[in-house]
Amino acid sequence: MRKTESTLNVIWGLLVRIVLVAVLVWIVWKIKSVLITVVLAAMLTYVLLPAVEFLCARRFIPYISRRGQRLIASVLVFAAFFFVVGLGVKILIAPIKIETENFIRSVPEYNARLQESIEDVQDWYTKNVPEDWQEFIGEQDFRDVGSGIGKQLGSVIKSTVEWLGNILEIVLIPVLAFYFVLDSRWLKREFIAMIPPWHVRDALRIMREVGGILQSYVIGQLILCIIAGILTWIVLHVSGMNYALMLAVFAGVTRAIPVIGPVVSGVPICLLGLLQSPMLGLYLMIFVIVMHFVESKFIMPILIGDRMKLHPAVVLIVLLMGAELFGILGMFLAAPIAAIAREMIYFYVIQPRRSKQLKKTKGNGELASAVVRSERIN
Repeated sequence: MRKTESTLNVIWGLLVRIVLVAVLVWIVWKIKSVLITVVLAAMLTYVLLPAVEFLCARRFIPYISRRGQRLIASVLVFAAFFFVVGLGVKILIAPIKIETENFIRSVPEYNARLQESIEDVQDWYTKNVPEDWQEFIGEQDFRDVGSGIGKQLGSVIKSTVEWLGNILEIVLIPVLAFYFVLDSRWLKREFIAMIPPWHVRDALRIMREVGGILQSYVIGQLILCIIAGILTWIVLHVSGMNYALMLAVFAGVTRAIPVIGPVVSGVPICLLGLLQSPMLGLYLMIFVIVMHFVESKFIMPILIGDRMKLHPAVVLIVLLMGAELFGILGMFLAAPIAAIAREMIYFYVIQPRRSKQLKKTKGNGELASAVVRSERIN
């Protein structure tokens, strides 16, 4: 009887957890645009917060309270941020517009070159590839691959456009970030006040871990985007590549997406280079590969450190999930959210189990030592 009741209690507890998880997933799906806005505001906060903390630590305006100091520092930092962003857009928008118009006018010419290249490849394929290989390749149907990629890209673009269509949520990002910067300590105290005292230490530890992951990821990705954009522009400009600024800005923006970002920006660079000159395309392909290798193996570990600790395969999986759910923004947010989820699972699931195992092992060891001592006495 007791065994049956215990089994029913386990099943009931499992069903309750499944229902709670399903409800949580449903709520997250319904408010996904709000969550994206809050997370983006938090990331902007991590970019600007160090500057505000620096000014507040120096007490740059005497005879003003700390609250007043923080308010003035926040206003100055946000004003400087918007000034730099606006100045950058003003400087880049005109030449990028010219390059884009030139590229649109050159599309028919590039299309003709591409058709010639395809014909040359087909001639080489017919003359050099064995007939049995040609028959095997001809039997394969690659249309599903192309349609699948097209559907995936369409879904990503649709999700992104849907979110970008919510002007109110875009405007709220800097507004929320300003309040997060201004009242970060007060918000932290309010959050801690809602937690039972015996869980405060654990909550503070989790907040430090989450904050460290987001801050290192955002600042690291921002620096990598700037490096990728500037370095790409220098190489393309020196090599005489057309549309150097447009491609450099595209490379800098897409670099924010881990793993596949450099691939997405590298494809048009190499393709346009090949159409302009085969040797130029080869050189640019080598440049893209070397730059991605140096960034991922040397620069990123210095900027982000070992906080992410995610295998590239895991990153690819979460990127696809983020793209399916939230579009391009989901791809940008997927890696840090996965790292945070890993930390939460380790803290709440793995670590308690290890502690229990250690206690059990320790208890068995003490019991064995007691048995040995008793045998020696006897």
